Amino acid sequence: MIYKVRIMDSAKSDMRGIHKYIAEDLKNSVAAERRILLMRDKINSLKENPERFPLVRDEYLASKGYRMIVVKSHLVFFIIREKKQIVSIMRVLYGRRNWVRLLKVEGEK
Repeated sequence: MIYKVRIMDSAKSDMRGIHKYIAEDLKNSVAAERRILLMRDKINSLKENPERFPLVRDEYLASKGYRMIVVKSHLVFFIIREKKQIVSIMRVLYGRRNWVRLLKVEGEK
C-alpha cells in the first residue's frame, strides 16, 4: 500500500526555521541544504510502510496517533490516516526541546 505524504504548514514552517538557523546563525548553507534533503528523504520514505515507526512513548500523544522519525538532532512527527491512506507530517522539532509539551499544547488548540 502506498500512502500520500502531506507536510502540514506547521512542519513546513519548522523546516524553514531549521534551514534558516543552520544557514544564517551557524553560517553553513551547505549543511542546511543537506539537513533539509535528508529530512525530505526520510519523510518520502513514509509512502511505504509508515507503521515501521512506533508510536511515541507519551500516552496522550500516542492516543492521538503520533509517531516520529529521528533525523540527526531533529524529530519528525507524523500521524497515519489509514482510511484516507495519508501520512500527515505535523511538526519537525529539535530533539532537545520539550516536544511533548509543545505537541500537547498544539493539540489543545
